[in-house]
Order: sequence, then structure tokens, then C-alpha cells
Amino acid sequence: MREQVSHSAPDYGSRKVFMNIQRCLLVLPDGAVNRRMGSGQRSALVFEALKRIAPTDVVVLGKTEGEVPVAPDQALETAFFPGAASLRRVRSSHFRMGRRHGVDWVVHNLNRFLRVDRLYAAEPQVCAALAGILTPEHGVVAFRYSQPYCLSDVVAGPGRRVFVDIDDRDDQKFETAARATLGTGLMGRVFSRFVVPRIRQILTDKLGRASLLWYATGEDILPIPDVPARVLRNVPFGEAGEDTPDPAGSRDILFVGTYSHRPNQDGVRWFLRHCWPEIQRRNPDARFRLVGMGDWKALAAEFPDLPNVDYVGTVDELAPEYARARFAISPVFDGGGSKIKVIETCAYRRLPVVSVHSARGFGDALFEALPKADDPAGFIDLCDLYLRDDAALHAATDRLRALQQAQFSRRSAEQQIEDDIRSALG
Repeated sequence: MREQVSHSAPDYGSRKVFMNIQRCLLVLPDGAVNRRMGSGQRSALVFEALKRIAPTDVVVLGKTEGEVPVAPDQALETAFFPGAASLRRVRSSHFRMGRRHGVDWVVHNLNRFLRVDRLYAAEPQVCAALAGILTPEHGVVAFRYSQPYCLSDVVAGPGRRVFVDIDDRDDQKFETAARATLGTGLMGRVFSRFVVPRIRQILTDKLGRASLLWYATGEDILPIPDVPARVLRNVPFGEAGEDTPDPAGSRDILFVGTYSHRPNQDGVRWFLRHCWPEIQRRNPDARFRLVGMGDWKALAAEFPDLPNVDYVGTVDELAPEYARARFAISPVFDGGGSKIKVIETCAYRRLPVVSVHSARGFGDALFEALPKADDPAGFIDLCDLYLRDDAALHAATDRLRALQQAQFSRRSAEQQIEDDIRSALG
């Protein structure tokens, strides 16, 4: 399951360093804590692996109550980081939950696109807070995503190893966001030619101070000299129980994803506009259910005349939604990393019908097995096939479930993280 790129290890001097790890520290943005989201599930994998190595402190970057520099958050610790040695929120101007609107949205994106150096410059209040939290006992410091690491100015060295879970690469996320915002005209081309390479160079320079980097897919690995890279695949958190109903008994097509993630919105709009009317014409009893955090119900106003669409939004548990579905779709066409919803669907014993982009990052066997199409006609025909043919549905579902169980389990991912860290410790 594990892929790796072998670079020479960082040179910590000719003296052999004996690593006696007494504590770990996990640093992550507040948008990556909720275990109902793929980002939060990946954070939980890292946290659970760190706990197996040593007592683990957690720092969440973002808003704090009363805008104080550092504040504990017992409720967050209990809900998402059970067993943490401590949990503190550290104020950062770069991370905040919630959607931006109007002028705030415009200013935010202009700053992101035009002042990228500031996005990755050390943030004094974050550096000061971490300096007060870190002790000589913290031999392992792990970061979720590149930007929190760059803001912290924490450097690997004798007695301390630094691990960064890149997950989705920032330069790729910027490029897809700019394409959606600026288009493919002059401004879009200028951004792709000058700004994206600048972001990539910043990442290469700053990530060169880490001990090891994790990526969601092998295709995303940046060639950074002297820093080992590993592929840590996205894996599902939940899975089907023994009493999961036969998918052939349902007529529901399911989409699961966070509304605030623009590629999800774009993909769902594409499906509703170009695919669903014909699918529903061929299969009048079929229904499409939109499930996930955020305001999916807002799309109802955009598509008022589409029949049999349930704009559900946030639910307490995903298992019942998968259980009532015949199969799920992932018509997502851009964004970095791999799509956790694809492998999660397999874990819940349901078939994912996907775009080619959604199939990337899981290896050749899964890529070949996934039913996929990028054009409306092909996507419509796949959905129609699995709505009409129970035998084809069962065969594809069972094959993908077997591949997922063999290659993409939560236990194997946590073990890989622990093994990678212990190997880097020497």
C-alpha cells in the first residue's frame, strides 16, 4: 500500500542523536478538526498515530474566544481529540471557519492571489504561542497542511523531528481556484505563469526544513532535495455493518460532500444541469440526494424545476444515507489530493460512479475498477446501467469493496504514520 520517494535524510550533524520522545505536538487549522469532513478524518488519523508514540498536545490555529493569543478549548478536545494531553486554540489571522461574503470575500481572494508571500511568512503571534508551548520533551511536531507549518517557523534539528502532512498541495489548489475565479483569459494565464510557480518555489524552500512530508497521492509529490516523501492515502473512517441492506432495493443516487468546497459545488451543478434530467427521464422513480455539511439547500433555487432531487445538507450520521442509496456519485473535476468520498462509498458497500479526476490517487487496480466518465453522455449511461441492471451493480460493488478492504483501511493508515515517524526518529 505504501509508496515512497527516497531522498537522503536531513543532516543533523555528525553526532548521533538519540531520540527519546516524551511528547508530541500536532498543529492544524480549525478547518481540519471536524471528523464529519474528510480533512478532519485525516487529522484524526495523524492524532491517533501520534498518541501511540507519546502523550500528544494539540494546537488549533484560527479564531480564539475574545481574540486572546492562546486559549484552551475543552469542548473541542472532548469532541474531536479524546485523550489529548492538552488542546489550545492559537489565534491566527489566516484561518477562520465560516463563509466570507461581499467585500470581505473580494479582499480575501485578492490577498491570496496577489500577496502569496505573506500567506507563507512566519506569523509572529503563532511563533510566539508555539514557543511558549514547545518544550525540549516535544521530539515530534506534526503539521496538517503546508501553510500552518510555514507560519510556525518550527525547524527540524537535533532532538526534534518535524512532519508535514501536505495532503492537497497549495499550488494546485490555488491554480484551480484562480481558474474558477479568473477564467482562462489574460488574468488567468498571468496567474498560472507567474503566481503559481512562485507559490511552488515558496513551498519548496520552506518545506525543505522538515524531516518528512506526507502526500495524498504519488502524482502530487514535490521534488524537494533531502526531505523524504511518503504517500499517505486517504482512507474511510466508517464502514458498512453486517445488516447493510442490498443496494438493489433502492432507487436513490447519493452525493456526499462539503458545500463550501468549490469543486463539489461545480461538480453537482454539472450533474444537475447536464445529467440528471436524462437519467430521471429514463428512470422516473430514481431520486438524487445531496448530503454533506453546508447549505446544499441553496441549490434548490437554482434548479427549481428538477424533479426527485432531495437537497438534504448536514446529517448526524452518514451510515444511514449510504444504507438507503443504490449507488453514489463523485462528478468532481478538479482539486488536489484524492477524493475520500470515493473510497468511503466502497467501505459502505456502495458503488461509486465517478469522474476520471475523482478516480486518481488510489492506485492502478482501483482506478481500472471504478466506473468513470467525464462527458455527460457517458456519465448518464453509467448511472442508467446501474439503475437498471442489478447483477452489474452487485458485481461492481463487490469488486470495489474487496479492493478497498485490502488496500485502504483506517488501521493500516494509522500504522503507516507511526512507522514513518519511528523510522525518521532513528
